Amino acid sequence: MPFLVPIIKLLLYSSLLVTGLPLQAQADAEKSETMLREGLAWHERGFPSKAFPKLEKAADLGYTEAFYYAGRFIQRRGELNREAEAFYQQAADRGRIYALLRLAQKDYDCSGLWSCWMDQDEWLDKALDLVLPRAESGNPEAMKAVHSIYRAQNNSGDEWEWIQRAAEAGHAYSQYRLAYLIDGQEKGFYWTKAGRQEDARKWLQKAAKNGYPKAMSKLAIKLREQGELEEARYWVEAMAQTDYYDAVLEAGAQIMMGPDIAEVYSPTISYHFEAPRPIEGAALLLALHRNTGRPATLDAIKAYEDYLTPEMLAEALERSEELLTDTAIFF
Repeated sequence: MPFLVPIIKLLLYSSLLVTGLPLQAQADAEKSETMLREGLAWHERGFPSKAFPKLEKAADLGYTEAFYYAGRFIQRRGELNREAEAFYQQAADRGRIYALLRLAQKDYDCSGLWSCWMDQDEWLDKALDLVLPRAESGNPEAMKAVHSIYRAQNNSGDEWEWIQRAAEAGHAYSQYRLAYLIDGQEKGFYWTKAGRQEDARKWLQKAAKNGYPKAMSKLAIKLREQGELEEARYWVEAMAQTDYYDAVLEAGAQIMMGPDIAEVYSPTISYHFEAPRPIEGAALLLALHRNTGRPATLDAIKAYEDYLTPEMLAEALERSEELLTDTAIFF
């Protein structure tokens, strides 16, 4: 699927799978990465009892990312407890930049952890020391991390500089973030509102072309509102092939209903597809429901039930078994 967004791959930029590892270490690294992916998939589907054992096993094999995600999994309601801190600490000791940032965030309820408040600035300094050389050498993911560190330090000037550098280096999330900062928060200087909006759209398009699904979704809406329907429909089709829940849900409903969505819901949300593709769209929605269990997928099908025959639904169900089979859906 050409537009599938490799979110996990972006997060695993410090993977242990490097040339030269002994065969056993290579096998352990591959096994631990598989366990991490399975754990994250179960977590996204709402099965924590199946998710955490996978993360623990991956961590037992020494996989840095597993320590980080185990900490995130344990952390609840903004509380940084001792167990989560221990996982973050192990990830941080292995150089996981975002574990350092988690330990440094000042808005957590630390539950009496003496080290939480004492070491926040030290964690940020350590993170910056680790990642800044990589960022300065041109690593886009490192540039984005530097942006996050300066943001945590309330250093708005350097924060703005590094999100721009990361976007210019082709980092998809940073391009999306930059578009939001320009348009949504009016960062940066522009002579005219039109110039600001044009620049924001440029970065949104770059993020979408780089496969970032939230950018695809937002861009499709903007294009629809501006009457550029052909390009808007292109991005709706692309959204169907991502791993982002809202994008897949929207694409499935639009594809299934086509122009009928104006009558079923509202003319304002129609992308004016030439014709409905009920089997294709319903199959995507059924696969999304199988993957996530969320009711909105079935609600969309029910809203269109007057247009669907039992034969259509049967074929859609059969087709759905081949869709999103190995895709962890993110929200």
